[in-house]
Amino acid sequence: MATYDLLTEPWIPVRGPDGVTRELGLLDVLKQAHDLVEVTDPAPPFELGIYRLLIAFVLDALRLEELDDLVERLAAGRFDAAELMAYVDRVGRRRFDLFDTGHPFLQSASGTGDRELDTVAMLFHHLPTGLIHFHHQLADQHAVSAAVCARALCSIAPFMTAGGRGYSPSINGTPPWYLLIRGNRLFETILLNCYVLSDLGLPGNTPVAWRDDQPVEQVELACGSLLEGLTWRARWVRLIPAEGGPCTYSGKHADFRVSRIHFGPGFMFRGGARGWTDPAVAYRMTDNGRSPIRPEEDRELWRDTGPLLLLRQEDHSGEKGRVAFTRPLIAEQFRWMKERGYLSPAILEDRFDVYGMRTDKCKVFEWYHERLALDPRVGSQPRAGLLVRQAMDLAESVAYALGRALKVAYPRNAASNGRAFDRLIQVAQARFWSDLRLEFERQYLPTLAGLDPADPNAEAQLCADWKAAVSGVGRRALDDATRPLDVDAKALLRRVACVQAFSGALWALLNPAAAASKKKERGKKKV
Repeated sequence: MATYDLLTEPWIPVRGPDGVTRELGLLDVLKQAHDLVEVTDPAPPFELGIYRLLIAFVLDALRLEELDDLVERLAAGRFDAAELMAYVDRVGRRRFDLFDTGHPFLQSASGTGDRELDTVAMLFHHLPTGLIHFHHQLADQHAVSAAVCARALCSIAPFMTAGGRGYSPSINGTPPWYLLIRGNRLFETILLNCYVLSDLGLPGNTPVAWRDDQPVEQVELACGSLLEGLTWRARWVRLIPAEGGPCTYSGKHADFRVSRIHFGPGFMFRGGARGWTDPAVAYRMTDNGRSPIRPEEDRELWRDTGPLLLLRQEDHSGEKGRVAFTRPLIAEQFRWMKERGYLSPAILEDRFDVYGMRTDKCKVFEWYHERLALDPRVGSQPRAGLLVRQAMDLAESVAYALGRALKVAYPRNAASNGRAFDRLIQVAQARFWSDLRLEFERQYLPTLAGLDPADPNAEAQLCADWKAAVSGVGRRALDDATRPLDVDAKALLRRVACVQAFSGALWALLNPAAAASKKKERGKKKV
């Protein structure tokens, strides 16, 4: 009979301080976490999924419920091996077996009789399940090791997308940006991402997936606890072990491989935007409700620095107060602990990993893993979130004005060329954002970090410098985009009209009070 004990079998890829990557079992990862640097996997959904699994395991095993518990564990410097083993004994070792007949890990044991078999590729966002594509391998030819299957199962809760009729996405819907606070060692990273500052408004009595005896069905459920949300079972899965051989995913030899699985719809989240708050997710609040901040096409991650790292709900409202942002709760908890001196100086640096996946329902376009670093002094500035958001709002408006102006430069007389120059505009705006990022990281953030709160002119100067930077970058992007124009008289006239349109829009954006006054005067003259 096939068996694969995830507590001891090597399946989690980790990197040590020597830079060497190796695979360890779940217990060994936690026992050695103080000597390991990070979890590492080429597939970002797998990597974050494993982190979320380790966080849920530690929250449940150590019964972290209050800030004092978290501070005490951090001060210990390592996980207590005896405490971890006591937890395993309470839960039962069989529940960590990938192929257990009664409680297969992160799977379902009941109801397999009437379930159709499917390819194991259904567990992977990046393996084709229909056409061959560039893999040159049919979906039915995949035979994946138990270790890789375990990593894929970890990615279901954070990243499962909608998959057609009855196949609902996971608890966060379309995958959002996920923030992970990085410590100097894996031990610190795991604990710094254990949220304990509040109860999230959930009943708090639903167990983590591997302790939950409720069968997975296609039913609507509310979320009962943080542990349930972290291990939400959006799919009904049962792995079917087969003979060993080379894993078609990793190339490594495996004693057991999986090529066929039982796969179907699982829990459908019910509760709306207020029924669950993911501590690792930033949110946008509008008149239409609350929604997670998600990856968007042609939008680089750094532009969301404010919502992801700095903004609190009370910090910013958009036009007429109808838009607000709030950073992830783990970022709020991290900042709160730093300000009160609960963290040792060794882990005071602000370092973050951000994971995401851009999708359109069941289509996956891109996935992301990016590292952000922030000068700790920026987070200590009382108005940092508001100032960064205002800076980004101005940049967004200038990028929009750039696109509008470029439409003046190129003729669009025929219906067939209505979108002929959209790509040119996209390239110009991409150049604008690329150059502006350098200004933001090399000038704006360092200046913000060094602001003297007692200086009444400091913020005004920061704003003036940023306006100058945005203006200069915008004008250069416009010039580069219009340079290829023909040099005949009509082309020159269009270029002049384009520059005038952008200059007028730019002046209004950089001088909002004067622009509003001028508009008011024009209105009076018309009357």
